[in-house]
Amino acid sequence: MVKFKEGLYNSNMPKKVFIGVAWPYVNGDIHIGHPAGYLLPADIFARFHRYLGNDVLMVSGSDCFGTPITLEADKRKVSPEEVVKEYHARNIELLKELGISFDLYTKTDNPNHKKIVQDFFVKLLERGLIFKKETEQYYSPEEKRFLPDRYVEGKCPHCGFAEARSDQCENCGRVLSPGELQNPKNRTSGKPAALKPTEHYFFDWPKLQPFLEKYVAGREGWRNWVLKETEGWLKTGLKPRAITRDLDWGVEIPIERIPKELRIDNYEHKRIYVWFEAVIGYFSASLEWAELQGKQWEDWWYDKDAIHAYFMGKDNLVFHTLFWPGQLHAFDEKLHLPDLPVINQFLNLEGRKFSKSRGIIIDSKYFVETYGLDALRFYLTLIAPESADTDFTWADFVGKNNEILIGNLGNFVNRTLTLAQALEFDGKNIDKKLAEKIVQFVRGAKDSLGQAEFKKYLEFVLAISHEGNKYLASEEPWFLKEKEPKKFQAVMENAVFIVLALLLTIKPLLPEATKKLGEILGANFENWPTDEEKEIRESIAGIKIGKTKPLFNKIDEKIIQEEKAKLKL
Repeated sequence: MVKFKEGLYNSNMPKKVFIGVAWPYVNGDIHIGHPAGYLLPADIFARFHRYLGNDVLMVSGSDCFGTPITLEADKRKVSPEEVVKEYHARNIELLKELGISFDLYTKTDNPNHKKIVQDFFVKLLERGLIFKKETEQYYSPEEKRFLPDRYVEGKCPHCGFAEARSDQCENCGRVLSPGELQNPKNRTSGKPAALKPTEHYFFDWPKLQPFLEKYVAGREGWRNWVLKETEGWLKTGLKPRAITRDLDWGVEIPIERIPKELRIDNYEHKRIYVWFEAVIGYFSASLEWAELQGKQWEDWWYDKDAIHAYFMGKDNLVFHTLFWPGQLHAFDEKLHLPDLPVINQFLNLEGRKFSKSRGIIIDSKYFVETYGLDALRFYLTLIAPESADTDFTWADFVGKNNEILIGNLGNFVNRTLTLAQALEFDGKNIDKKLAEKIVQFVRGAKDSLGQAEFKKYLEFVLAISHEGNKYLASEEPWFLKEKEPKKFQAVMENAVFIVLALLLTIKPLLPEATKKLGEILGANFENWPTDEEKEIRESIAGIKIGKTKPLFNKIDEKIIQEEKAKLKL
């Protein structure tokens, strides 16, 4: 990975940090693929920057206008509004259970968002970046209507995936134009889909290619595969892309603000395409939050020293590395462009893709209530698909929970707290070499968080507890308590130093364990200290270990087969 500019993402100077999180469709509950892909990394990053003392604004919301919502509504024979109302409310509760610390979680069907999307559309039209053109779209002769993207499935001409949708292949990520899909069929009826002429607005991306080439060339800190894929798009050459479609559900075309000669036919039955309008939600949500809080959104969007990071899955890559920067630049050249797209690849489940319709799914609410929030956050970070697809398996989850989360981290903390109970410390017995080694791990964790390398961050956390276990095994304090009380006191002071180092570093990842451990120790780190060793030493004085209890729960291996049996594998 290319490193960020020194001090940009890991600075002790307070900064404005904007975090945009991909907008999930509200056609169903959030399953654990969502936190693995973008929700959990964004939350860790936000908690870390708040911990540093930075001024964080993290926003997202429900994507109300995608065709997944209309497909769900058609299937249930209800209106799209009813689907949105049901799942938006449920997802807000789910996000709370997942511990995702949004400053605002809104939705795209509110008047504020619609107005700002229309402002973008009009401005880009005025600047000659939008033109109208007759094109062919898939059409159902039986239903006498045009079929938007997800209503049509067929074979991808690039990778051969049999269930590619008409606008993009979810398997290889390639964007598709009408007519490219092989053997297209109407997803709802199963009948062949025909092509029929219709008029639409198009974004003239070739006009922005020179700007976007310069923009991408100046980026630092992008994951190598993200940069390579983005450069591949530019090398192929950007093409005009439709920004309206034949659909009655979505943001309306602001026809009264468009000159008559630029209006398209049948505009009343067309809506602004979700790929164009959903990303504008990052900006509209900022304005909505500022209005609600009495703050100035300009402090985040016009500050050249601010940090703007975006979190999403790989199917949203091009929309965030090229299209969204292009839309922002075209709308207002002074707006802060994305600095860092933190893009994960896909998490699979027992070797299969997550699929609600096929029963390959784990409900987030059930998981947290049954196995615990920290267990979920720990395991999804441990196996995070940062550079390649990864696989959630029940056997691996149980094994890693019991052997690493408990066997390494939990075991060290519990043994230390039990042995050190009723002792008092002054911080004068800390072994210099041990402290230096532990602080090196702490700073490695901090640097990894600043670089959005969350798996590496967790490796440093586990290195701290591993070093603690080695130290206890070497010193054997359980034999010293009666024979050598002074040495016992010194050994336990060093062990508690390591526990405090863990308390400091786990805060962005494990909120429940942080709260429990802080209460047991009577200690808390409000901000990540600039001098970690000094702060930990000072925290030891006055530590009074209260009633101890395990931070994490062991999981019985028998649940592996029970949980797998629920999946339609």
